Amino acid sequence: MKFSTVISFAFAILPVLKHVSADPVRRFSRRSGSGNGGNGTGDPQTSLTLDPAVIASGFANNGQNVPTAGQVASLTSTNNFINFCLTVPNQQITNGKQIAAGSCNPAPMGSIPSSANMPSAKFTNPKNGDTIAANTAFTISMAINNLQTGNFVNADENYFAAPQQLNAQGLIVGHSHVVVEALEALDQTTVTNPAKFAFFKGLNDVAQGGILTASVTAGLPAGAYRLCSINTAANHQPALVPIAQHGTLDDCVYFTASGGGAASSNGKDDSANASATSSTAAAATDTGASAAASTTSAGASAASSTAGAAVDTSKGKGKGQGRGFRKGHKNRS
Repeated sequence: MKFSTVISFAFAILPVLKHVSADPVRRFSRRSGSGNGGNGTGDPQTSLTLDPAVIASGFANNGQNVPTAGQVASLTSTNNFINFCLTVPNQQITNGKQIAAGSCNPAPMGSIPSSANMPSAKFTNPKNGDTIAANTAFTISMAINNLQTGNFVNADENYFAAPQQLNAQGLIVGHSHVVVEALEALDQTTVTNPAKFAFFKGLNDVAQGGILTASVTAGLPAGAYRLCSINTAANHQPALVPIAQHGTLDDCVYFTASGGGAASSNGKDDSANASATSSTAAAATDTGASAAASTTSAGASAASSTAGAAVDTSKGKGKGQGRGFRKGHKNRS
């Protein structure tokens, strides 16, 4: 074949090759471009590329343009902190697990309600200052507002594993919890240990008439107590709201338990085992577990608080209540 013939053939075939090689690129661009995502599926939740439409440009501002005395600079990012966990390589990824040693969570915060839809709660029993009979069954009840209750995921597999979600009415989709901590006295000023509690229960049912309840079937030993709520989204993360200045989303009350329901002096615990009434739970976290499960206070001879509904606890190497409960706890609601 003459050289001139080869050259002519090459010029003739180049436009065809250009079309063939460029077409897959154009198709890929259409599938994966801004607003599509999804690695060709059209579902942005499967795409490994950050869509420019959701980049929060304000995250690049450290907030120090007009600094307030004592104010620190914010971390900044131009990609929504999508690789933040790479900056803390000493921590493992949360990955849906309850990790007592700590972890880094890559999940976004998610949907935040309007200020008009912030949740709130108030205990109706026991009320602040009440005295109940020691070692006697009673029911905790709490009024709840602006929370779509009864929504909890598997906390062994999906803990902190998805963003906060709102329902069609703009309310946080989630559930609540109650925790009772033993105190030295009602006027105690020393801080408590969050790993120790006398009773803990996840309120996984839907509120009835705006009221959530928890049965403490074994009661509580004589002593002083603090009862608090923990309102959360479905994946067990604390509820997030849109403004910094707001009333508390949870409630706490202080009460006493004594023989025959008579108030003890200053709410001090008259029992010999007062210091042990709180159960030790080194990794006591939320499992959103079976409605038939119970919470047991370890280390207090008479401090068992058995719950009649779902209990939140950890699956790790906890001690006391956490370990004893997990051993027999397999069912989940």
